[in-house]
Amino acid sequence: MLCLVPSALKWLDSHQYLALWLEGIALLVIFIWDRIDASQQLKQTLAQMEIMRNQARATETAANATTKSVEALINSERAWVVAELIPQGVRFTDNHWYRFMGDKPVAMSTNELLAGHHLKYKLKFTNMGRTPAQIFSFTIRYSCLEEGVTDLPENAGGNQASILPFEHLLAGNGEAVEIGEPIVDVGKYIEHDFNAIKSLKKTGVIHGSVKYRHLFSSEYDCYADFCYSYTVSEERLTSVGRHTKQRQEPSRVGSIPV
Repeated sequence: MLCLVPSALKWLDSHQYLALWLEGIALLVIFIWDRIDASQQLKQTLAQMEIMRNQARATETAANATTKSVEALINSERAWVVAELIPQGVRFTDNHWYRFMGDKPVAMSTNELLAGHHLKYKLKFTNMGRTPAQIFSFTIRYSCLEEGVTDLPENAGGNQASILPFEHLLAGNGEAVEIGEPIVDVGKYIEHDFNAIKSLKKTGVIHGSVKYRHLFSSEYDCYADFCYSYTVSEERLTSVGRHTKQRQEPSRVGSIPV
């Protein structure tokens, strides 16, 4: 049996190409197996990544739903302040102007009408929300629109402007407060443009806002904008709905609210 070993070695030595083929086949098998294993690992990795993406999407969806729920809750509970101008003179169907003493209407005299008392207004704030609002200030502006201009420009500064502090905590559920001073005297605002306004060449606009903050945010200041145009035929202000809105802006830390 031992005599076969040299013969076997001699045969292998004479058939080295076969050994190389066998080695190559073995390497190829190892390479293919490695590729199959890597492919399976890649599939597992991709499957895990897809699971993670689905989990991330589900988490994002849940977070968005939670955010919307919180926003809806805040909007249902927060303060919503409405600003409006309340006329001190009212014209009834008999075409006479009246002012009120308590709940009783009293006819205005000719002198009162000439003095423009029927064109005086008070500013009124009403909290339509459920929780209190901290009011900081209010702004009253007068703009005279030139002939051909039919709408108040965005961010109009006005020909005249008054920015006044007004620190007041206004309770919710319809609580209101009227500003007695300063009285908004429309006659004084439009007196220099009265003839052009009366002839419909110009338009007088009283507009402004009240600045406040609700209990659920310290990062934003809220503004309730109001806007009225002077109606010549009725001698009174008429609300302009498209400029009567709510908005908010980032609060300026360390600044005095105005």
